Amino acid sequence: MNDRYEMQQRIGRGGMADVYLARDILLDRLVAIKVLFPEFATDPAFVERFRREAQSAGNLNHPNIVSVYDWGRSNNTYFMAMEYVPGRTLAEALADVGQISATKAAEVGIEVAAALSFAHRNNVVHRDIKPGNILIGSNGQLKVADFGIARALGSAADSNLTQVGAVMGTAAYLSPEQAQGGQPDPRSDLYSLGIVLYEMVAGHPPFSGDNPVSIAYKQVHDSPQPLNQIAGDVPRAFEAIVARLLAKDPGTRYPTAEAARDDLRRFRDGVPVKALADAINRRNGDQSSPDNAPTTVIPAGPIVGGPDDQAYTPTSAAHDAGTTSVLPRTTINPNPAYPPGYTPSSAINDINDLQKRRRSIVIAAVSATLFLIVAAVVTFLALSGGSSQAVTFILPDVTSMSLDEAVTTLEDLGLSVVPEAEETNSVDDNIVWKQIPNSGESVREGDSITVVYNPSNTPIPVPNLTGLTIDQARTALFNLGLTIGIVTPQNDPTAPENTIISTMPKSGEQVLGGATIDLVVSQGSGVIKIPDVQGQTTQAARSVLEGEPFKFLVTVVEEASATVDAGRVTRTSPSIGGETTKGSALTIYVSTGQATTAVPLVSGLTEAQATAKLVSSGFTVVVEYIEVPTASANDGRVIAQDPSANVLQVPGSPVLLKVGKAIVVTTTTTPPPTPSTP
Repeated sequence: MNDRYEMQQRIGRGGMADVYLARDILLDRLVAIKVLFPEFATDPAFVERFRREAQSAGNLNHPNIVSVYDWGRSNNTYFMAMEYVPGRTLAEALADVGQISATKAAEVGIEVAAALSFAHRNNVVHRDIKPGNILIGSNGQLKVADFGIARALGSAADSNLTQVGAVMGTAAYLSPEQAQGGQPDPRSDLYSLGIVLYEMVAGHPPFSGDNPVSIAYKQVHDSPQPLNQIAGDVPRAFEAIVARLLAKDPGTRYPTAEAARDDLRRFRDGVPVKALADAINRRNGDQSSPDNAPTTVIPAGPIVGGPDDQAYTPTSAAHDAGTTSVLPRTTINPNPAYPPGYTPSSAINDINDLQKRRRSIVIAAVSATLFLIVAAVVTFLALSGGSSQAVTFILPDVTSMSLDEAVTTLEDLGLSVVPEAEETNSVDDNIVWKQIPNSGESVREGDSITVVYNPSNTPIPVPNLTGLTIDQARTALFNLGLTIGIVTPQNDPTAPENTIISTMPKSGEQVLGGATIDLVVSQGSGVIKIPDVQGQTTQAARSVLEGEPFKFLVTVVEEASATVDAGRVTRTSPSIGGETTKGSALTIYVSTGQATTAVPLVSGLTEAQATAKLVSSGFTVVVEYIEVPTASANDGRVIAQDPSANVLQVPGSPVLLKVGKAIVVTTTTTPPPTPSTP
């Protein structure tokens, strides 16, 4: 794509785009490429929303926010290059474990709140916080993704992006004000965070329904079932935090994400939380889907009743959770959601187990058919929008070949191959029976070709791939009708570099044909010396450190420097020249320029007191004495200072003190007359 990104395989699908794993050829690193659906690429509204996502997220540089590196257009569609986070979404993790403890949920909430706090300080509201947009990296770090419907605070409404009064978001996680078509603010994100916290402990979100409109109606009118009725020993402090986040009235929620994060930290550390104290003082509780429910557009209108009321008229498409639905308008219910006096409840599962679980993969014929339709449109657009200067050739026929033979044939021509499993009775197992585009069509080197093969219905044991290279593993898997899933690099001094350490599912486990097998690949010992990037710009330093052979996970921290120009690297941690492991975390410190310090107030102090205070603040002292009358109160004290108090100065700068000094009065004594001698 754009001659820079080498596409590998699809790893996700959202409401507007597919996500692919790719390699950035220029910087030689793995990235996630989000490709806008072809049907949306011709819609200026969706393109503008896609562009805004890249702009919103691209300006947010935080350890808990997925970085956006690049965006552009290729083959008549639009793409975005993002940080690749090996792991899974919180939604997928919760689907495996069901519920987690309140303490573990608080840990997740702390990191999400930290990301929201940073975004809000940069005037960006996410507007679609949900488990599907929270990524759990293989290193355990959490990152918030998908700012696709984010909006800058104070920006105009999306009059050109959606229908008038339309609401963007996922119904199960919408705040009441969003459900009514109102303008969301940072407190709307906090409501969504409250639903995520509730879901982690309860095992399901507080509100569900047959369609997005019925769920949105409940967000406005209904109270969630108290957590203590679901998990009997949930701590009251945690319930109080969730209740405050789920208040129907935004003014009752935490004022900022930082305040919510601080209360979650108090709960985690066993310190009394502010939410519980406030609830007891007020004696007034606060009120407040499927994890992977897609983002929906909900045009607002007046709701005068519930789902049985005649005014409640969702379109037929509303019955599909992934389509546009009509939301009639309502008012905020001030009634409390949670009664005071909850009883605590117990933790069930540990979040650390989330990465150890895996569901069996079965490719459904319907899903495959839908993908083929999308792939056909993508390929058509790719072929119709290329440069007239590109060299084209005729696509050969690979049907009736084995999957491995078909892939080898196409890759030898420089084409990118996407294997898809779909059952048919017309061919034997692992035989290709369809290709998109069809044979005989003109294609260009690098184009993506989908080959559809017949997977085996007989359970297949995962082969032992330990010690093989990725290419060798792919051949072994293709011969069985299996494909490679996520490839995760790992430092291992006992395994040769670029060889497979382990697989998931493990060797010998039974899977069905068409399943994907995740690989953990050795990077060798991984010990590497940190290069000298001092004095480089932030972007230049990151390009070096995040590229081969380092692959560091870089965090940027600003600090003042008297010797390094603003915007350039002052140092790293671990230090430049030191040794660390490839792909480990590394912090670069970037200069904000020379530091300044406020001059302290020293007027009225004695000369000694003023001098000591200025020196301890990093300033030098120059004293000028001014005569004052004898016995004056200013004798020996600072009468004036220059610069005056609170003026910002570079440490080491001189401060002039004008100190009073009493006039010395001299007296003349007349000697007595000398007596005369007779």
